[in-house]
This record gives sequence, C-alpha cells and structure tokens, in this order.
Amino acid sequence: MSKKKANVPVEAKSARRSFSPVIAGDVLAPFSRLRDEFDRMFDDTPGNAFGSRWMQKFHENASPVVELRDKKDEYELVAEVPGMSSEDIEIKLSDGMLRIAGEKSESHDEEGESFMFSERHYGSFERAIKLPNGIDHEKINAETKDGLLTIHIPKSAEALQKERKIPINTG
Repeated sequence: MSKKKANVPVEAKSARRSFSPVIAGDVLAPFSRLRDEFDRMFDDTPGNAFGSRWMQKFHENASPVVELRDKKDEYELVAEVPGMSSEDIEIKLSDGMLRIAGEKSESHDEEGESFMFSERHYGSFERAIKLPNGIDHEKINAETKDGLLTIHIPKSAEALQKERKIPINTG
C-alpha cells in the first residue's frame, strides 16, 4: 500500500513583524536598560560626584527607613532621622495609619564657601505606616535620641487577653 502525499500549502514568512502580547511590567524595560547604561556611563566618569545613581539614592533615602517590632506589651516603631530634632518631626494617627512627617533644613555656614560635593539629604518627607489592630491609641508616645525616633505603641488590654499560643500537633 502506498501512501499518497498531501499537497500542503507552504507559506513563506513575510518581512512583516509579528507582535506578541506585552506584559505591563515589560513595557518600559528597554528604556530602563537604556537609562541604566547611561547612568553607568556617567557614574564611571572620574570625578563625577553627582551621577544619576547619586540622585536615585537621594530619592530612595528621602524618607526615613523604619523598623516595626512586636514586643510583649507593645509595638515599637523606630525611624532613622539623623540631624533632626523633635521640632522638625510631626506624628499623627488617623484611621489606623501612623503618619510621620518632617523636614530637614539645609544649614548655611559661611559666605564665600562652596561645596565640592554633598551627600547629605535635605527636604521634607512623609511616611504612612499601617498599624496592627489592637493598639491603645491614647497611650502612644515618642522620643528622639541619637538620630533615632522611637514610637511606643502599646497593645490594648483586650488584644493582650485575646492572644493565645496555638499548639502544633505532630504527625
């Protein structure tokens, strides 16, 4: 028995480019890579203290970094605020959100003096942190010392009573 070959039409690929679906995160990826290359080029230039990576670090560091710790009777939020006094910082609590805002002013020392470069950060910032449920809003207090802002957020008596350890059964 012989098999007959079917005539299957063969399409030649055209010069036309096919488009694949674009994932939202990838739309700007080529531009991001191009910018990274320019940043690298300028940052690698000797004597360039103000490369674009420096500006990126400035924006990343404009807001203070924070830690939120769960202690036995309270939560403790610590924020780095070097060079700032308590008068420069404002703390507000609203709808379970703790807002820390402040402004670090640039100091001007002497006339006729200019900076070769400066890596210090100046300007205003605001951080909003969602607090856990079960806190005593009336007893929250804060202090600053050695460039750290520490906010003590006591747990409510109800929250402390509801907390229980869950046993883990073994197989």
